[in-house]
Amino acid sequence: MFTSAFLGRSLAAVVSLAGVAALGVADVSAQTTAKPQPELMKILASPSPAESIQAPMAARLADRLGQVWFESAEPDCRASRSLDLASYQKLARTMLIAAGDHMRQLAASGQDGPKADAAFTAQAGKGAIAELRRLSNDPVVKEFLVRMRGKSAVEQTQIYLENIERALLLSRVEIKGHANPLASGDSDLQEEIEKATSAPLDYVDANKGKAMDRFLDLVIIAERTLADTSNRDELLQWGPGKLMVILEEPLKAHCIMKP
Repeated sequence: MFTSAFLGRSLAAVVSLAGVAALGVADVSAQTTAKPQPELMKILASPSPAESIQAPMAARLADRLGQVWFESAEPDCRASRSLDLASYQKLARTMLIAAGDHMRQLAASGQDGPKADAAFTAQAGKGAIAELRRLSNDPVVKEFLVRMRGKSAVEQTQIYLENIERALLLSRVEIKGHANPLASGDSDLQEEIEKATSAPLDYVDANKGKAMDRFLDLVIIAERTLADTSNRDELLQWGPGKLMVILEEPLKAHCIMKP
């Protein structure tokens, strides 16, 4: 059975950073060697931060962040460095991608690939990973995954944006306003985002069938096993304040933070 919970979040590890208590993120500094990632996540990969920012609605969020930072920068400093609005919009994109990459690495460090795949196989049956891969190439399912990537691109950008703004708040950086529509109370933009991300659900409703139903059953099991096999103790050590190592110097260079 399909549930809207799947459509509400990405199956990549970054989903943990949306505040899903079952997952979380780990401190990448504790990871001495790269861990093998679950085959599940290779099949159900979400778009990278650089790919996500290309989505029209994600780009719009980035531009809003750039506008907020432009207005928050110290005017004389900004003028002395010839920083225009385009400079801050470029900065916003760069920081969203950097924060996203950081968060994805942290989330991945909390995953145990072999353990997750073994747990998935135990619950879904022998050959379930191969079946999931085969179903992901079914034309109807494949189109669904394309639409899911579009949805994930926007939602992930919102996650990165939310955590960036939380990091600045925790560090007491004075910012004039919020780019995140949830924080700013911009209900019109939030409604636009919801409409833009409804395509996968609409598609599923119009394309029910054996392949789609089985794929979604497997996805629900995959989602559960990825959560259950995460290193929760490590994951809960992370907080948005750790993004300041990425944000501090660029924001100082753009007159938003004092040197």
